[in-house]
Amino acid sequence: MKTTSITSKTRFLVLLLIAFIFSSSYFVAQNSITINSNKSKSKISISNGKNDLKIEYEGEITLSEDDSDIKDISRGGYIEIKKSSFGKRRKIIIERDGSKLVRKYYVGWSEKDYYPDGKEWLKDILPEILRSTTIGAESRVDRFYAKGGAKEVIAEIQEMESDYVKSAYFKLLLKKDLSKNDVTTTLQAIGKNINSDHYLSSILRKNQRLFLKSPETIDAYIAAAKKVNSDHYLTQIVKSVVSNKSITDTQLGSLLKISSSINSDHYLTEVLKDVMNDRTLNSQNMEQVMLLSKSINSDHYKTIILKKALKMNNLSKDAYDTFIDSLDDVNSDHYATEVIKELMSDSLNTEQLNKVLALIKDNINSDHYATVIYKRIASRMKLTENQLISVISSTKHIGSSHYLSSTLLAFAPKVKKGSDKVKDAYLKAAKSINSDTYLGRAMKAIY
Repeated sequence: MKTTSITSKTRFLVLLLIAFIFSSSYFVAQNSITINSNKSKSKISISNGKNDLKIEYEGEITLSEDDSDIKDISRGGYIEIKKSSFGKRRKIIIERDGSKLVRKYYVGWSEKDYYPDGKEWLKDILPEILRSTTIGAESRVDRFYAKGGAKEVIAEIQEMESDYVKSAYFKLLLKKDLSKNDVTTTLQAIGKNINSDHYLSSILRKNQRLFLKSPETIDAYIAAAKKVNSDHYLTQIVKSVVSNKSITDTQLGSLLKISSSINSDHYLTEVLKDVMNDRTLNSQNMEQVMLLSKSINSDHYKTIILKKALKMNNLSKDAYDTFIDSLDDVNSDHYATEVIKELMSDSLNTEQLNKVLALIKDNINSDHYATVIYKRIASRMKLTENQLISVISSTKHIGSSHYLSSTLLAFAPKVKKGSDKVKDAYLKAAKSINSDTYLGRAMKAIY
C-alpha cells in the first residue's frame, strides 16, 4: 500500500511538471510588443521571456534590397537596436553624420568593430525586427508587390505576429492598383490573419469603395466582417456602411447581413435605427430590417424598432408580414400594446386587421391592455361593417366583466348606428359578461 501511494504521488508530480513545462513553453513563445511613438521618434520593445529587444529610431530608414542591412537614414535620423539574450547584451547605433552613416557596435559595455561582427549581427536580427515593426514597411511593400503582386505581400504578412504591423502592411497594400481578384484575395487574407477586432474593423471601415466593387469582393468583405467578435466594433463597421452614401441599395441589402452577427440587442437596435434614419429604404431592405428585428430578444429594444418601422410608411406586404411575426415574439403585454396602438391607422385591410386581432387574442394576456387596444381601434379606425363585426366578436376572450363591458361601450356609438348584424355580434359578445351591473351598462348603451 505504501509503495502504491508513493508511485501514484510520483506520477502526479511528473504530470504536473510536464504540464508546467508545456505551459511555460507556450508562454515564452508569445511575443509581447510595446510601441510608443510621438511625432518624430518611435520606441519599440519586444519581449518573449527569453529575449528582450529594444528599438529606438527617428527619421526615414531605407533598407537594402535583401533586408539584410540598413542602407540609408534621412537627415537627422538614427536607429538604436539593443538585445539581451540569456544575460548577453548587444547594441547597434547607426546615425547620419552629414553625408555618411556612422555605425557603432557594442557587446556588453564595450564598443567592438562594426565590421564584420556588427554587420553580421544586424543581418541576423533584421528579419525579426522588420516583421515585428513598421520600419521600412512602405519600401518593403513596394518591393514585394513589384516582385509578385498582392500574393507576395500577403505571404510576407503571414510571417508576422503583431496585428498592428499586419494591419499597417495591409493598409499599404490596399493603396496599390489592385484588380478585383486581388481585392478579394486581400480581404480573405485580412479576415484570416488579423485577430484583433480593433485593427480588423479599422481596415474594414475604410476603403469601402474598393471593397464593394463587385459581388465577389462584397462576399469577401462580409466574410471578413463576420470574423469580428466584438459587437461594438461590428456595429462601427455596419454604421460606416450605412452612412456611406456611395453604397447602393443593392449593396446595402447584402451588407446588412453583417448585422446578423451582432448578439447585443442594444447594438443591433442602434444599427437598425441608423439604417432607418439615414437611408431611404426600398421594400427589400425594409423587409431585411424587419427580419433582423426578429433577432432582438429584448421586448424594449424590439418595440423601439417596430414602432420606428411603422413611421417609415413603406412596409410592403412581405415586410408587414415579417413585422407581425416579429411583434408576435414580444412577450410583454405592455410593449406589445405600445406597438399595436401605433399600428392602428385610419384604415387596415381585412387581412391586416385579422392579424392584429389574432395578436390581441394570442399575445395579450392582460384584460387591461387588451381593452386599451380595443378602445384605440374604436376611436381611431374607420371600420367596414364586416370589420366591425369581426372586432366585436373577437372581444369575447376578455375574461373580466368590467373590462369587457368597458370595451363594448367604446364601440356602442358605432353599433347603435349599425345594421342588425352588427347589433347581433354586440349582443353575443355581451353575453360573456357575468355581472348584471356591467351587462346592463353595455345593453343600455345601444338602445
